[in-house]
Amino acid sequence: MNIGFKYRRIGSFMIDLAIVKMFAQLGIQVYFGVVVYLGQGTGVSLSPGDGTALPVLLLLVIAALLVFIGAYVGYHWLCYRLLGNSLSRYFLHLKVVSDDNEPMTQSRYLKREFDKVVFGVTTVGMYLFYSAAQFVAFGYPPYHDKRNHTRITQA
Repeated sequence: MNIGFKYRRIGSFMIDLAIVKMFAQLGIQVYFGVVVYLGQGTGVSLSPGDGTALPVLLLLVIAALLVFIGAYVGYHWLCYRLLGNSLSRYFLHLKVVSDDNEPMTQSRYLKREFDKVVFGVTTVGMYLFYSAAQFVAFGYPPYHDKRNHTRITQA
């Protein structure tokens, strides 16, 4: 496995992440806009007291993360339906294939992408950096690939 392939694989993830971030940011801004609108002059009081301010802030952050995860999985669902791959993997000539003899299905592909984004979000990005470092330095496949019995190949 050459170094160019490794960096193409990491680059395709970064491109997909940037595309998803644009759509997720739109959803998050709409979400926060609704919260601000409800807090101003609609008769609904969203002014929490001292004891509830932190849980409300935590709820807002968790909802924003869930919007991002939903946008990521939705993007990959749409790309898989239209291209059979993500947009960046399509342009960089990469393909997700099965390691075992099972066929690569849409649910398996989406489970792989869901695992990847959830591991990345729940570890505050450390999973992504650790997986990339292990992959580039030693060629070890990331955990989400091992867990779902998949790998990335050149198309």
